[in-house]
Amino acid sequence: MGLPVVFILPWFINRPKDERLFNESVPEFTDSNKENKTTKHNLTAQLTTFIGRRKELQVIKELIKERRLVTLTGAGGAGKTRLACEVAATMVGDFEDGVWFVDLSPLTKDEQVAGEILEVLKISETPGQSIAETLIEKFGDQNLLIVLDNCEHLLKGSGEICTQLLQSLAGLRILATSREALNITGEKIWRIPSLTLLDPNTVIDLESVKSSEAVMLFTDRARLKNPEFELETGNVNDVFSICSKLDGIPLAVELVASRIAHLPPKKILERFEDRFDLLSSSDPGISFRQKTLHATIEWSYHLLSESEKYLFERISVFSGGFELEAAEEVCSDDHLLKEKVLEALSRLVDRSMVYTVKGNVQTLRYNRLETLRQFGQQKLRSRNEEELIRSRHLDYCIKVAREAYEEQYEAQQKWAAWYDAEQDNIFSALDWAEMNSTEQFAELAGLASSLWRLRAGSMVSKTYLEKALTKSKRNQIDHARIARGIGILTWLSGDVKTGLSYFSESLEIWRKLEIPGEISPTLAEMSEPLLHGGDYETALKYSQESLEMAKETGNQGLINHCQIYVCTILVHTKQYEKGRPLVEEVLIEAEKLNQLHVIEGAYHLLGDCTLGMGDFKEGEKRYARGIEVSYGQGNVMYAATDIQGVGFAVAGQGRWAKAIRLDAAAREKYTELGLSIDGMLAFWDEWIETYIGRAKKEVGEELAQQYQNEGKAIGFEEAVAYAMDFEKD
Repeated sequence: MGLPVVFILPWFINRPKDERLFNESVPEFTDSNKENKTTKHNLTAQLTTFIGRRKELQVIKELIKERRLVTLTGAGGAGKTRLACEVAATMVGDFEDGVWFVDLSPLTKDEQVAGEILEVLKISETPGQSIAETLIEKFGDQNLLIVLDNCEHLLKGSGEICTQLLQSLAGLRILATSREALNITGEKIWRIPSLTLLDPNTVIDLESVKSSEAVMLFTDRARLKNPEFELETGNVNDVFSICSKLDGIPLAVELVASRIAHLPPKKILERFEDRFDLLSSSDPGISFRQKTLHATIEWSYHLLSESEKYLFERISVFSGGFELEAAEEVCSDDHLLKEKVLEALSRLVDRSMVYTVKGNVQTLRYNRLETLRQFGQQKLRSRNEEELIRSRHLDYCIKVAREAYEEQYEAQQKWAAWYDAEQDNIFSALDWAEMNSTEQFAELAGLASSLWRLRAGSMVSKTYLEKALTKSKRNQIDHARIARGIGILTWLSGDVKTGLSYFSESLEIWRKLEIPGEISPTLAEMSEPLLHGGDYETALKYSQESLEMAKETGNQGLINHCQIYVCTILVHTKQYEKGRPLVEEVLIEAEKLNQLHVIEGAYHLLGDCTLGMGDFKEGEKRYARGIEVSYGQGNVMYAATDIQGVGFAVAGQGRWAKAIRLDAAAREKYTELGLSIDGMLAFWDEWIETYIGRAKKEVGEELAQQYQNEGKAIGFEEAVAYAMDFEKD
């Protein structure tokens, strides 16, 4: 026996009441002998190829077999109707009494929904009966699928008729599409995702983009407008960037692809500031509200309550997502009370205009598609609120960055996780502050330098600090923080002399202000470039002074931070017997606070000690543990250094090929970060020559070049796994 009837309502059919657009005439609904029936449906023949969604098709089909009401939800333009129609078309043979598509988009009143179903099925009203009663009487025990399309503006009417029909008709299945769930008993909600994209960190080439549904859709629709268009090496990155900027939204991808008739991908990408001008169509077959993505989003926007509109507009100032507390603080006022933000935010999630993602440490974050963010930004500007809300966003970022700065040593994991999630918001706040609030720009940059310290090697961060330094003369504390931050990133890039000059500038201010908690870490930071510059005596003096001053503060996190620098001086000057016990001691204390920077540094130094003492297998394990800690927390610079350390250790075991590959992989990452791994420290340069140099001599020039090329091409994630696999050569 076939499955029950499913009703499908399409968003893309704006059907005039006096005109048939179906490619089969709609048969009269009948209770005649089923043996005389032919397959019945009113689905239109699609004029374009259906791209991707194979997994989704199968999932939804299975859901329809298991559940009697399935609702596809998602943002405007996500492709809900097209997917529903494709599902329905594949299931026509499963419903012997028909598959019927009912389009609710032209309707304006809830009470019209039942009547539209009646009209699509060509059932006459029965005097003295409600429409629902008539439908129930006519359907009887028939097996039907109804696709009810575009329910979002008629939720009450859609929910009521679905409930009445499903309660009375065991043979009925309904597949609904809506930007918001119907919220009735028995409903299975399935949120439709955007088309698949590629990870921007992977190599983008003609082979890899074949796994991107968005790129494939763009290519197919572009060829409809320009048959000569080909996806090729010269344009593949531009096409990928376009699809990524469009969040993989099918409607958006199709609309932009249609511009290929007039503009090549590179020119389209250059004009993306005016994305809503690009996102329009002159196709007469598309309903008015779908002719532009702007109109599609506008349709959803007008369904919001006033408080939801305020929140939707105001959250546009966030970049890369946000947490509830941030939205409550930045977006609330007399128009939107703080205690009402959660309710409004929940409604935006329900309406597919915001989505949730799992954050770090059991937190929940919110985000929205970039196209929706830009639309909200336009509305915020038209309400003349952008300056106010951006100012509050900046204030919030400064407030939390201040907390992070104050706890930077004893709560590193907490704030490292926070920074990973919020770095886009910090950069966005800095960009706005640079043009609108000079003093706050300097303050936030100085505070953020402690977060950037945990993610050493960010040259983007260095650029912000350099700009902020010129704007921080009025506030000595901000200036000292910024100078120290630039000092760290400058010497790490290989310029020890300039880095030390920034440290000296910072130290002078802190000594003048007599703040031990700031003098101590500045001395510690200075000791390392002094060491790398060859001034071992001063380096040891500064590190020891920093440790004594840290002990006076009683802050164990700061004490650990400074002690690791003392250990560094001892180990890097090959005083392994003296340094190793101190490293093991600080590792124990740092693990109590989960102090990531110190823990990673300790494992690295233990790797140095064991390698320096000739225990190559133990050295390999210690460096590998350092990789695990640093890479797990996003500190790729430290991970790259430890990868090279593993290379030294395996070379000491005679495993030449792996040593050369790991050295090349580490160098490749350093180059990407704008840093140099050579010339940083005499003993490290010596080990490069001793271990990597010997490995290359042992295998010969030709094989050495082959292994180097393999190491460069391996990719950093794979290099991490390779280094940590003690059995693999």
